[in-house]
Amino acid sequence: MLKKVLWSVGGLAVLAILAGAFLYVNKPAQYYVLLKPWTGFDEAKAPPAPDYASDDSWTALPGRSDLADVVPAGSGLTDNQSRAEVDVFFIHPTTYYGKAGWNARYDEPGFSLDRLESGVLRYQASVFNGCCRVFAPRYRQATVYAFIGKGDDEHAALDFAYQDVLAAFRNFIAERNDGRPFILAGHSQGGLHGSRLLQEEIAGTPLAERMIAAYLIGSALPADLGIAGIEPCDGPTATGCTINWNSMNASAPRRGWVEQGTTWFTGAYRMLAGAPLTCVNPLNWVFGGAAEASENLGSLPFVGSDDAFPSPQPELTGAACDGGVLLVSLTGDEPGFTLGVRSGDFHIYDFNLFYMNIRANLDERVAAFLAAGDRS
Repeated sequence: MLKKVLWSVGGLAVLAILAGAFLYVNKPAQYYVLLKPWTGFDEAKAPPAPDYASDDSWTALPGRSDLADVVPAGSGLTDNQSRAEVDVFFIHPTTYYGKAGWNARYDEPGFSLDRLESGVLRYQASVFNGCCRVFAPRYRQATVYAFIGKGDDEHAALDFAYQDVLAAFRNFIAERNDGRPFILAGHSQGGLHGSRLLQEEIAGTPLAERMIAAYLIGSALPADLGIAGIEPCDGPTATGCTINWNSMNASAPRRGWVEQGTTWFTGAYRMLAGAPLTCVNPLNWVFGGAAEASENLGSLPFVGSDDAFPSPQPELTGAACDGGVLLVSLTGDEPGFTLGVRSGDFHIYDFNLFYMNIRANLDERVAAFLAAGDRS
């Protein structure tokens, strides 16, 4: 009897080891087991909707103290929102990794909230506080698995999240923007929703004349959206155009971006399947451009949520667009730029790596737009 028990335990141990080894080498299986929601998408089970007439449904607003107000230590920069002539509508990236449902609560607590406020607002949304009033809605974001799988459930979750973003944007335009020029911005999932907003809500309408540029970073953004007048920005003062890059080093696998990235195009969610990508170099703002590290004005290392906002590190990396992705000269061992880096993919640092260049360019691009006169 004892032998049978020992053989059973041993057999289970061997199976566990084999399963662990299989998951270790098979990324799709890892994601399926660790991230895929337990059940299929069901809108009837979705969390309650936000009310964008209420300030509680916004994670950042001008005139309210939040982590989008910070500036880098020792930079001499200031939060200029009270004097800015321009607004930014900023759509945050995925911070929800849950399996309980396909979409988070708009006020999802815990890790998701900490990542949103201490990570996204500090290192991404704050870059706009010199040029613009910052408006960033909360929304029922799709879980991260919505970008890994490619089926109906994934697309339904993304569409559900987009409906919140659309409602927030319409509230922003109708009740908060006061007819001012604006920047459309987002990262990752936020970039995807921003691209759909641009195509369906802005392009071909009077809003397009007020849009300075669309900074849709870290998303799978086709270079040709098939929309007259909406093209990748080519230069630091170009306006009415799109900006995107995806940061990785030369050893990183690209297929997930250049072939399998989820995009919104011609009225549906689809994979890029090799379509040319937008890559605007954030060091010189040239479409398809390259630049040395000497042109990098300062990168911001990630520090813990309880630590002071860091100082910029100049000349950390150069950058070069190559086949639609942005190659950086980092290994993944640089202090402050390691968390979340896998196989040379620096996606979560798309803003951090070029923080000071983005901030300087916003001033330059906004000034060019305002100098061109009232386009409304």
